[in-house]
Amino acid sequence: MATSWVQTAAQKVARGPTTTGMDSWTCLSRATATTSSFTTTVTASPVVIDGKDEYQAAWSDYDNDGWPDLFMSGIDSGGNFLYHNNGDGTFTRITSGAIATDTVAHRPSPTWGDYNNDGFPDLFVGAGDYGPNLLYRNDGNGIFTKITSGDLITISGRLPKWGDYDNDGFVDVFLHRYGLDNLLYHNNGDGTFTRITTGSLVHDGGNSDQSGWGDYDNDGFLDLFVTNDGENNFLYRNNGNSNQWLKVKLVGTVSNRSAIGAKVRVQAKIRGQEMWQLREISNGSGFGGTMLIAHFGLGDATNIDTVRIEWPSGTVQELHNLPAKQFLTITEPPRLKLTSKEPGGVARFTLHGGVGFTYALEASDDLSAWLPLRTNITTGLTTEIEDANAANFPRRFYRARLMTP
Repeated sequence: MATSWVQTAAQKVARGPTTTGMDSWTCLSRATATTSSFTTTVTASPVVIDGKDEYQAAWSDYDNDGWPDLFMSGIDSGGNFLYHNNGDGTFTRITSGAIATDTVAHRPSPTWGDYNNDGFPDLFVGAGDYGPNLLYRNDGNGIFTKITSGDLITISGRLPKWGDYDNDGFVDVFLHRYGLDNLLYHNNGDGTFTRITTGSLVHDGGNSDQSGWGDYDNDGFLDLFVTNDGENNFLYRNNGNSNQWLKVKLVGTVSNRSAIGAKVRVQAKIRGQEMWQLREISNGSGFGGTMLIAHFGLGDATNIDTVRIEWPSGTVQELHNLPAKQFLTITEPPRLKLTSKEPGGVARFTLHGGVGFTYALEASDDLSAWLPLRTNITTGLTTEIEDANAANFPRRFYRARLMTP
């Protein structure tokens, strides 16, 4: 059995497949719930007690409410389970629709990815050794449409992995098959996929049991590594093309350091059309891991209109007018909260930031000219700050800026 990890918004609950309470982690397997010394064990949640034969788990905020939801697939025709995160440490099982009632005959492996670039993550479930695969298009508002035609559905495969290998702006998908040729499908950008039938990647055979996309030579194009049972593994270098790309690495401060649970959205004009793309930062799903770098194919776009980061802490950060073909490292900004305002005018704040980072607190009465109040504020997770001169101004605005890590 396999587990998956994620972080919720605002860091109210630290999460594994099931969690509750403040800063608590729980690791769930189907046989037992194994906890560490800092874990609060969950025993009554539906995600623990529902079903007995769940095989793999995959997290994604499918309704874009800021809280990651959970899908679990059942082994050997066991039931699938979709749970909506209520945002208070509890989950509600979704019981209607094909996504909640379908079964797969062998060992289903789920993965989320926005294949049609509508801003909502879709779900693909590889059927293992017996088809059909399952593809559910997320139409928003908690509604999913089951896709029932095409080779992507009818030819079964294991452990699908999304990745835009040709950088055209649409994620493609790779599946492996034990003892058979592996499968690569190109996303046509119109909701359909074309099976790739040429090249060593789809003809090497092998007892493939896992795979992962990653740009090992940092040329902006995704390479593929495939592990094999009892024989040599496969490494495929992507020779690329003329398409543009962007890679984004996030450094969490208020959120977890790896920014697991964050969403990165990119807007660019590709082939004359304004297009948004979505990537969720995840450590993977099921048996497989994924790189913690968001990779975007940009087609012929040489300029990026917007990069939008939705951090697990709830902070939303945007960058604008950036050139393509670059590797961005973006550090989460601090959060500043007013904790008290005394009648005498002293204003007190709590600064939430990262350990070892230096911040500057600034004030303004017109949102134009900013004056430093304190500089070189080296913070742990939180630092208490006060402004004794707040009463001297009819109104005052405050901000905290990251100076140096």
